[in-house]
Amino acid sequence: MRNVRYRFHPGEYELGENEKFYSDMEAKGWRLVKRGNRLSRFVPVEPSAARYRIEAFCSGFMEEPGLSEGQLAVFEDCGWEHVDSRGFLHIFRAPEGSGAPEFYADPRQQAATVKTVQRNFWWSLALSIGVAALAAVSVLGLSRPQWQWEAVKRFVQLPGLFISYGLWLLGLLCQLVYSTWKINRIYFDLKKGRPLDHNPRENRLRRFADRALTCLAFLFLLSAGVQLLFTNSRDLPAEPDGPYIVLDDLGIEGERTDAMFSDRESSVTHTRSPLAGYWETFEVVEQPGGDQAWLYQYVYRLRVPALRDTLVRALMEGSTFARGEGSFRPVEIEGLDAAWVVPGGLEAVAVKGELVLYAEHLDMSPGEPELEALLAAWGKAGEGVLP
Repeated sequence: MRNVRYRFHPGEYELGENEKFYSDMEAKGWRLVKRGNRLSRFVPVEPSAARYRIEAFCSGFMEEPGLSEGQLAVFEDCGWEHVDSRGFLHIFRAPEGSGAPEFYADPRQQAATVKTVQRNFWWSLALSIGVAALAAVSVLGLSRPQWQWEAVKRFVQLPGLFISYGLWLLGLLCQLVYSTWKINRIYFDLKKGRPLDHNPRENRLRRFADRALTCLAFLFLLSAGVQLLFTNSRDLPAEPDGPYIVLDDLGIEGERTDAMFSDRESSVTHTRSPLAGYWETFEVVEQPGGDQAWLYQYVYRLRVPALRDTLVRALMEGSTFARGEGSFRPVEIEGLDAAWVVPGGLEAVAVKGELVLYAEHLDMSPGEPELEALLAAWGKAGEGVLP
């Protein structure tokens, strides 16, 4: 049995569009009972003709929000039933032909009311722009250069989440632009004596764009969720099953153990995104002399070769110990298209075909292999491994 129905309603600054929407729903047999943030709730009734009107009213500073009981009583005495209030919107209903008068005989009187809403809108607009700017800074990592490069790496690993976030920001920007135009148009029309259009034509282009952005954002968010669901984290195998190496490939023997300064164990995480396959490995062994050696790797198998140079720079700029791209120097390694190391450091970056590697390596025992030896071992590995 259908007892309730929810529908997306027009935006809060679309006064005439909301009135028409609720009237049309009642004509179809659904009466409004509650307006929420994005959805309105309806209950089934016999289809009937009804007029819905919206009073846009913002309380002053230090005043009780909403309409007072006295104000509501005036509307009721005139034949208007108060249905619900949401923010500055106060929704009233009257059966068609009931004789309930319009709220304003002169549109200029309503303009004075809308003026307070317009004033509050500018404060809301400034706050929304601030929120959108902070969101853009956070997702793009603009507050610190290192975070920006970290965002590049995470985008390659999980593009669906970033694209969904970007579409949400774009939708917010479009909504702000449209709301600005809408509230100003309503105000200036009323001020010129033109009454509010209670039965406006539907702006199908805007509706389509809004729904398209919402659907796209949801689909990309869903793709990110599916990718995370199928991300595989497990113990690091003795033999590599991906385009990475293990310490045994460097001739470093020992028993795998927990890291000295944490409880982290040797592991590998593998995921596939639309832009790249991605492996993250961590391995630590305790050597016969009691010293520990560890190896940490990011390996990307790029599906979009054009991302290679940007990703290489991001790995250098976002490196753990080095001071950015300038700390790396190029080296020639057989089997690699390009390679870079930090002289006297712990980090290396390399490229082989569609594969890109970032590695951190520390071996505190005598005879420590150089970073070039690590890159040479990686250059020989990866042939015939799983995609």
